Amino acid sequence: MRILLGFIFLALFSTFSLADTIRETVPANRASAVGSHAVYGPYCGAGIIPKMKVTRAPKNGSVSFKQVSGKLGENAGRCAGKTVKGTVIVYKPNRGFRGEDVFNVRFTMDMHTYGTAKIRNVSNKYIIQVK
Repeated sequence: MRILLGFIFLALFSTFSLADTIRETVPANRASAVGSHAVYGPYCGAGIIPKMKVTRAPKNGSVSFKQVSGKLGENAGRCAGKTVKGTVIVYKPNRGFRGEDVFNVRFTMDMHTYGTAKIRNVSNKYIIQVK
């Protein structure tokens, strides 16, 4: 019985990490949106916007975050077209820089807006080609 309770506790309160590599091409000398993230529940209601953090800064530019409202895309299933608040990741290369720049962004969020304790840790690597 103890083992079963231990397993249930571990399953309910465990965390896991996701990591993606995102490649974008942006124009020189201009700030550009290179990524975005929105949280919504199974009934398309908006969730809490996670706080994002740069964990590895770009060497040849800067990263900022902007909260916006926008419509969900086709990959949102039945929630496609619904308006939710989210965060846009903005990269601005240093003046005159051309070439490749790399940075990492991390955030932590509940997996589901309603009723679970699972946490999702996300750390994305951005590889930016400035032309």
